[in-house]
Amino acid sequence: MKLKSIARVFSLLMLLVFTNCTSDEKPFIREDLKDQENDNDDENTNEGDNTPLFEFSVSGTGIDYIKSTDPDTFLSMEYLGQFAKEIPGVEPTLDSNAYVFEATFTDGKKIGIWCRSNFGTLQRATEYANKLTDKLGKLPVFMRDELNHVAVFSGASRASAEPDGKFFFISDKRIDERIAGNQLEETVFHETTHVYFEKRYGTSTEWRNAQNTDGIFVTEYAEDNPNVEDIPETAIFVYTMVKYPGRLSQNIENWVKENIPNRYEFLETFFED
Repeated sequence: MKLKSIARVFSLLMLLVFTNCTSDEKPFIREDLKDQENDNDDENTNEGDNTPLFEFSVSGTGIDYIKSTDPDTFLSMEYLGQFAKEIPGVEPTLDSNAYVFEATFTDGKKIGIWCRSNFGTLQRATEYANKLTDKLGKLPVFMRDELNHVAVFSGASRASAEPDGKFFFISDKRIDERIAGNQLEETVFHETTHVYFEKRYGTSTEWRNAQNTDGIFVTEYAEDNPNVEDIPETAIFVYTMVKYPGRLSQNIENWVKENIPNRYEFLETFFED
């Protein structure tokens, strides 16, 4: 077996370990599209081999899709007290003394931020709740409005969405890792995309037809989890191209429009003002 094939099989095995969250493994990135500052990026370099651009959309791409300086709608956060709340990530799920906050946005929308009692102190829980507020404020309004709350716990690096409950959960370690990599805005976007799109469109005829017609995926993670990860993995590219044209390299914009035009067209309508 060729070395490239062996590497591909190993990558697929690693991907099967995870669902609805991104891996911390160092990803493969196509060398022809790796450099966001490359001055010679005015032509599409797809080799016609159905190779995805990246392994993951967020981890390891080096792309700052959503900048810390982008406007946000966060207004204020209030601490409401300690209450019994369901917070996944640590067993048992029910936490009888979770720290409960409520974030308010400029249009009056409110989102709960529930921090598990294993943060130990109100000060530490407040610190991590505050790390999420402006990131939530940068979400497209229709996606933000779908969120009921965000659940936060102290523990192993994890992040995952729960579309049925209209929330996602994330650990303090994952928050810090994403901040260090300048990727927390993108992680919040990814998980909220699950909440809004997954049950509505993930297995819909319209989306499936777009997938089949395009015949290629923007990331390996999307390719290996087409029912649940293709929309979140694709949406971050489309959102950035629609909201902030030119922020991605011309190479990447060309690749998306030329190789996944049907899914681009499907998602574009949601992100247009």
